Amino acid sequence: MIDAASVGSILLVWLALATCGLLAWPLAGLLLPDDLDRGYLAAKPLGWLIGSYVAWLASVAGVPFWRFGWIVGLGALVVVFGIANRRPRTLPPVARILQWETGFLAILLVGAVIKAGVPDIHGLEKFMDFGFVNAALRTTTMPPPDPWWAGAPINYYYFGHVAAAWLIQLAGVPSDHGFNVMIAVLFAFAATLSYRIVEGCLHPGSPRIALVCGCAAASLVTLGGNFHSVLYGPFRQFSWTTYARDFYYPDSTRFVGFDPPTGDKGFTEMPAYGFAVGDLHAHLLNLPTAFLLVLILVRLVQREAAPRPTGGVRPVEAIILALLFSVAAMCNSWDAISYGILMGLAGLMLMLRPGSGQVGCLVRLSGWGFFVIVAAFVLAAPFLLDFKPIASHLKWSDAHTPLWQLAVLYGHVAVPCALLLAGMLTRMRRDPRWLAGAMLAALAVVLVALPEIAYVKDIYGEDHRRANTMFKLSFEAQPVAVMASLILIGLLLQSVRTAVALVGLVLSVPLLATLSYGGIMHGGLFRSLGSRTLTLDGLGFVDRTHAEDRPLVDWLRDQPPTRHILMVEAPGDSFGDAGRLSAMSGVPSLLGWRGHEWLWRGNISPVYARSDQIKAFYLSRSLRQACDFVAAESVTHVAIGTIEHQSFSGLDLSVLEQLGPAIVRSGASLLIEVDLKNCQQ
Repeated sequence: MIDAASVGSILLVWLALATCGLLAWPLAGLLLPDDLDRGYLAAKPLGWLIGSYVAWLASVAGVPFWRFGWIVGLGALVVVFGIANRRPRTLPPVARILQWETGFLAILLVGAVIKAGVPDIHGLEKFMDFGFVNAALRTTTMPPPDPWWAGAPINYYYFGHVAAAWLIQLAGVPSDHGFNVMIAVLFAFAATLSYRIVEGCLHPGSPRIALVCGCAAASLVTLGGNFHSVLYGPFRQFSWTTYARDFYYPDSTRFVGFDPPTGDKGFTEMPAYGFAVGDLHAHLLNLPTAFLLVLILVRLVQREAAPRPTGGVRPVEAIILALLFSVAAMCNSWDAISYGILMGLAGLMLMLRPGSGQVGCLVRLSGWGFFVIVAAFVLAAPFLLDFKPIASHLKWSDAHTPLWQLAVLYGHVAVPCALLLAGMLTRMRRDPRWLAGAMLAALAVVLVALPEIAYVKDIYGEDHRRANTMFKLSFEAQPVAVMASLILIGLLLQSVRTAVALVGLVLSVPLLATLSYGGIMHGGLFRSLGSRTLTLDGLGFVDRTHAEDRPLVDWLRDQPPTRHILMVEAPGDSFGDAGRLSAMSGVPSLLGWRGHEWLWRGNISPVYARSDQIKAFYLSRSLRQACDFVAAESVTHVAIGTIEHQSFSGLDLSVLEQLGPAIVRSGASLLIEVDLKNCQQ
């Protein structure tokens, strides 16, 4: 089913995560003492984030990440284990631990199979994400060097890529395998954390109903679509559309402004789409952090809204919340805002509970909130001081999504979320579980509503002015609304009144129907498992499409990080094949994707000026012209591969070959090592 090398990579990553989880389990147990697994499943992503953060921070201080990152991070987890494990505690039976670990491994394998079905690190923004991971694997200090803008650091939310690189280091797997396994890891984290959030919210009550609802949450978050995927998928013939073709799964993310077409286009992605696409992008990388924030805040509300609260926010919760918010700010800043709103809603829910003593409660919660925010800024300060924000300013929305389109997108969660919020006006607000569900429902409503009120101005065109804002917020709104809905459905199903339980069953139908989205995306893959061999080799496409370039890629990937290399290769438009050598190796080149560098640098002029200079270099008609360029830009290696031959039809190889020896030659592709002595002739 999956080739042996890929299975080996999966198992190595799983063992690395198991190590992180075991070392962080005592800390997770302090955070989630009342959960059935004592924080066992949450410990894995928590340990991964702590190890990655400490390794990153050490690299900021000058400790070479490429050499010592995994050692520093693992050492930090050992220290955390020693500190958090000072008090003896009762552990679940070994059989239960094996059950949880087996379940996690099974979900990890499902995610790996999905990614192995389309393993190529090619298309959309995979080159960018892979380049960031490879740059992190080669870096000494943070931020890592930008592989597409030699001489400058990455100016993007790169921490998630560093965390992925740290896990790849720890597991000792090739970066292309690690890139693909990381998608499976995020899939498993999203499933297990959403399961824990919902299942734990339905206690005390029927364990069976809690289990079923938790499993439903895991399935819907990782595989389910929005309601568009139902109305325009299985029921497409009954739904009006401007498309003459059949349903295509990206349609559910490109609906507002696309079908029918308007001048106000919005993106409404969800985790299931992200896992299918397979870009290791910031919003996907931050899902574990986001869900850990949800888990901690939900448990806090449940505990403090109970008949016998334990005394408010605990110091360990505040410290970990600060760490998670700092990670969110460095990985996907939108999530720091989104879940900052959730933290405020958690405080509001606690103030609304009967007998809370609102003034005193407000003072205490405000104090802890202030601590979390300040501590998060301090923990993220090394990143924030080096980062130049990409977005320019906030603008009021001058266009709005039609209500019928919002209903199409969120119809499956609209009624459950509305019932949860309406229940806050009744005695249901006395139930901590209802409070937790209503808090998530309120967050989902706010995230959907915000792009209708304001948006962040960026470089995207007028037709897409709200697109990025809507995308980043709806990506979080979808899973949060699903979890809130399943909490409500679980509470209704636990009712002793048959009519109430029946309402819960009715509400579950549209939710479960969105699993058809996973069937549309992955059904063919799983049906063909017995007849094909899958792989996680992310660079296999190079052999199929640009085979002559593979020796160049391999040589660059084999060079030690201590060797200084500054390469020039063909730049190009975003989402194309330009910048492929630097992306696949992490070795910096003068310029890769022009559009992305414009976004990151905030100025189009130097980007296109450098692009023109590179074009003039490849079209050099004399050795002196070529020498002037490599000397001015300190270029050490010149790539002349298939993309360069396609991009520069007038390329005179005889001129460029005079710059130095061809250290790699493969058909018409070669890599020249510049020898400036040749320029002195």
